[in-house]
Amino acid sequence: MKRVVAVGLGLLCITCTVPDIDELEAERPSGCDADHPCQVRVRLSYDGFRPGCVTLRLADAEASSKTLELPVEPPVLEGKGTREVGFIRRVDWSHTVVVTAFARESSCAGPEVATATARVEVPDKGTADVSLGLSARDEDGDGYVSAASRGTDCDDRSASIAPGLEERCDFLDNDCDTRVDPEPVCVGVEWRTTPPISGVVFRDVAPHARGRAWFVSDSNGVLAYASREADGGFDVRQFTDCEGAWSTAWARPNDGRVFMGSSLGRLATRTTTVGQPCTLTSFDGGGAAIQDIVGFEGDGGTTLYAVSRSGDILRWDYPADPVRVAHVDADLRSIHGLDPRTLIAVGTAEGTVPVAYHANPDGGTWLREPLPPSAEGQYALQSVHVVSPGLAYASGDQGLLLEREAGTWTTKPQYPIYVDGGVSPDILDVVSFGRNSVIGLLNTDDIVRFDGRQWVDFRFGTQGFTSLEALSSDELWSVAEDGTGFYWGP
Repeated sequence: MKRVVAVGLGLLCITCTVPDIDELEAERPSGCDADHPCQVRVRLSYDGFRPGCVTLRLADAEASSKTLELPVEPPVLEGKGTREVGFIRRVDWSHTVVVTAFARESSCAGPEVATATARVEVPDKGTADVSLGLSARDEDGDGYVSAASRGTDCDDRSASIAPGLEERCDFLDNDCDTRVDPEPVCVGVEWRTTPPISGVVFRDVAPHARGRAWFVSDSNGVLAYASREADGGFDVRQFTDCEGAWSTAWARPNDGRVFMGSSLGRLATRTTTVGQPCTLTSFDGGGAAIQDIVGFEGDGGTTLYAVSRSGDILRWDYPADPVRVAHVDADLRSIHGLDPRTLIAVGTAEGTVPVAYHANPDGGTWLREPLPPSAEGQYALQSVHVVSPGLAYASGDQGLLLEREAGTWTTKPQYPIYVDGGVSPDILDVVSFGRNSVIGLLNTDDIVRFDGRQWVDFRFGTQGFTSLEALSSDELWSVAEDGTGFYWGP
């Protein structure tokens, strides 16, 4: 007797041998072959999430007791994906089959978050096609679907928050149990400093792995590579072969190679290995300062984006030379994103108006985003940090803090004014991994935190903090004008 068989086809249809009855009952069938062509081809599409488990249920429309469930390999791509499944109708079934796809969160034991059903008439000859769309919302891409979409993620705008995650000391409820930083997760977490390097002014810090970061300076081309040691101290290696006034940097996660931009409009890169040369690119920015740089790894390559004071947006497909891909009428101070599709650049237009632009999906002109009105003296956005595709923060002059949710910017409470007749300090840098943990660097040499309602103190400085960066919610880095590096983490 013929039996129903199915195949997970990825993006293409694969043919292989139909198993015998015992194999079919014992394990997932392999598929249709040339001798037994698929009578029905089901195209599954996944939108907005990556299912942990997908099951296809087949039922005879005229005999509800005749059913068969078959597992389907979920797509390997995040977000939108497709999968094709083929099957052969059992000979004792009618020609009408009800096909239902079920998607579960995280694993086959997770909650059911999406279903889709269709009826199909099975032909005696040829193949019938049916499409089923499975849709759920996993905004932060952490594998857990929003609670509003039948999932268990209590905060779908932060990949640092999801059921089952380990609690970290980061001011967030990481595991969705309503507790923030329960004891003893914060024991031993404090600010630590690296030994200062005399005569060096560090301008930026570029972490690339747990406990490892580059410090870049505009002082005689001095770079430093810091790594945490087992005793809690730091090993700091100096490099002096990258001559230039380096003002910004990004480090590649897999090997620590650092990519730098200078206040003179130049770009360079080097590895962590002593003896390997620093490489200066042929790109000439015309003297316009490179003010921020961010990079991404994927498909075996590295792509970086940088912004300049003159409004240039640069793309650097390393090891090829950087090129200008866009220009806007603005002084661009910062750029950040989770990937090239979520990039946001911020700065000032004509020195008086804060501006933000987002990457154009079709590769064309970057699009300026509407911002809420700013107060007198809030002329520029100085920094931006993208938490997820639906959440970002930007900071700027005189305590300005903006939140971008679902594409719309709103003003959050500005940093308070503590001196009569004074103004709020500028927020020069901002990093965030969730709504309740927005960390800002002030031009008063303080690092502060916005907890979703109010600003609280975090670190008071006297060395002249110049940058604030983070790779994860529980590890922060900063550098100072006196040649010192700062680290906060476990």
